Amino acid sequence: MRFIQIVLCVALTLPVAVWAQRPSTSGNVDSPASIPLTVVRNPRFGTYSAKIVVGIGNLSPLPFGFDTGSSGLHVFADAGLDAPNSGAQCTKIPTSVTYGNPARITYNGVVCYAQLHFAGLSTPATVPVAYLTSASCPPTNPDCRIPDVRSVKAMHGYGVFGAGLTGVMRGAGSVPNPFLTLPGRRGETFTIALRRGGGEVVLGESEPADSAEFALRPGTRIGERYSFAQTCLFVDGRATGACLLISFDTGNGVPWIHDDGTIGVPQRDGFVRAGTRLGFAPPQSGSPATVVVAGTSFDDGIKVVQIPNRAPLANTSIQAFFDRVVTYDDVRGVIAFADAR
Repeated sequence: MRFIQIVLCVALTLPVAVWAQRPSTSGNVDSPASIPLTVVRNPRFGTYSAKIVVGIGNLSPLPFGFDTGSSGLHVFADAGLDAPNSGAQCTKIPTSVTYGNPARITYNGVVCYAQLHFAGLSTPATVPVAYLTSASCPPTNPDCRIPDVRSVKAMHGYGVFGAGLTGVMRGAGSVPNPFLTLPGRRGETFTIALRRGGGEVVLGESEPADSAEFALRPGTRIGERYSFAQTCLFVDGRATGACLLISFDTGNGVPWIHDDGTIGVPQRDGFVRAGTRLGFAPPQSGSPATVVVAGTSFDDGIKVVQIPNRAPLANTSIQAFFDRVVTYDDVRGVIAFADAR
């Protein structure tokens, strides 16, 4: 879920883990370390979302949306980082994030520093996180509805854990993907394995030998190391010859395509025709690395928005991750897909 995308509502009853003691920061920083992920289905929309449980400072562990379409840990005010003895140290450095496509709401706050605790692993040093304590309406949505940022019910959760490699991660007010702050190989590469019943992220893990690699383009904004990769499109198993930019995004529940009129996917009433299998492959590849199937309901209808004079872009949503092992390599600038075994 890139910062310019809609956050879909999730179930209001969120699991909260409790650990008897803080996990250790010791061990070989080059050895793989596994962190469990949960996958929940929205009872109203039918969409899936991944969650990661994080303890921030001295606070009890809380679930956050696990989002490869953005970078940085963005924490809503309902998590209470400003509570006494929270263990977080907040600065006066302003930060903000805008959600929606087009922009629907902006959250504002400050950068805080805190040690993060996962199941079995803690960051050895404090990590910058964005603590969002107020909201405002952007010009594209001047009459937006401002939620109570200190209500977990109103905010539909405690925040977003941005696990992507793209996006601005350096500079005043920006926060990095927390995984990339870790020492050794754990801070360089990780794999994500998701299924509809759960999953895990393994820090420091190498990609499987048969992976299909998407090379990320160099970043174009200040503080951005990488930008979107390019993919070539398959329709029902056949190469179309059309190539476009792609966002691999666990934070989005439904795939979508922005078309400049050159993609040529089968459509009906602004959606990819039901039953169509869209395959995404690295350039020069003879077969798709991952596939999503268009349907007719909210959770699988793939909307096609015509946007002339802009580079076409596809967002695969979390659906492209199911039953795959997806490797994120920050050193080589690669996102790689392999079938799960």
